[in-house]
Amino acid sequence: MRVLLVRPAASGGLAAHVDQELALLSAAGREVLEAPVRIRERPDPVEDLRTVRTLRSMLRLAEAPVTLHAHGLRAGALAAAAMPGHRRHRLVVTLHNRTIGSRTTRTVGAVLLRLLARGADTVLAVSPDLADTARAAGARDVRHAIIPAPVADSSPPPQPPRPVHEGLDVLVIARLAPQKGLHDLLDAAGMLEEPDSIRIRVAGDGPLHDELEARIRREQLPVELLGRRHDVPELLAACDLVVSAAHWEGQPVSLQEALRAGRAIVATDAGGTRWVTADAARLVPVGDPAALAAGITALRDPAARRIAEEASRRRALELPTAGDLLAQLDEVLAPSPR
Repeated sequence: MRVLLVRPAASGGLAAHVDQELALLSAAGREVLEAPVRIRERPDPVEDLRTVRTLRSMLRLAEAPVTLHAHGLRAGALAAAAMPGHRRHRLVVTLHNRTIGSRTTRTVGAVLLRLLARGADTVLAVSPDLADTARAAGARDVRHAIIPAPVADSSPPPQPPRPVHEGLDVLVIARLAPQKGLHDLLDAAGMLEEPDSIRIRVAGDGPLHDELEARIRREQLPVELLGRRHDVPELLAACDLVVSAAHWEGQPVSLQEALRAGRAIVATDAGGTRWVTADAARLVPVGDPAALAAGITALRDPAARRIAEEASRRRALELPTAGDLLAQLDEVLAPSPR
């Protein structure tokens, strides 16, 4: 099996997942390399044409069947544009994000989705809504993408120490970006009774930092922005409750980490969140700060938290592993008999 990875210029979870795939396939002895192309976040006619020509040339010169695995909408569409005339090869596309923005942006996204859906042998979708849109666009074979959280070691998680904070210690792990619903989180914080008995800490950085910080100070909210942190396991061990206010998620790694740490969870029912948490989290509607505040309030009760923590530990045992990801990759990337 020969695999050519086509990745966009991306960071965060998408980049980490591609790195994980590359490492897994290489360690398993699969022949895999990255395509020497640059796929920008926004259309670039010159660079995009160069990408299609490069991929088309590599496919033409390949002595054996090759599987292109493209990550993201634009990478998938450009890879599909390179495929005509090379049907001995195979195209797999993983969709990681939905298209948001202006009407023009969404229209272009719909066109790209139709192109890749009709050209791809298999589409892997990280959330149910992405799977539905891929099928509606004409994709023949759509599957649930396996996105396991990295695990540092196989040792059991440490028993959490009691936090120094006397009241409820809430942790949010999120990039400070619109998708994460952090203004909803601040709205919910303002609705909480007895705010002096709660501390909400947000681990992450991003473009909304100054805007959120100004609002926290202005409204005197019980929220602290921690910035980017490299001690997430320790933060999880010390908190009482993990909260996600996201407007959309794929399969959030942070919630997988929270489940493995045995933390109680309140989260919005966004994107693929339910695929990750199943019934272990208290899920609330997207964009509903009152429901988010009610979920947090309900888990102020230590007995309720203990029940939620046990549910998280049970769910953690069911989460996908790197071995599950490798098995899926071996299945979908294997050349099809022609």
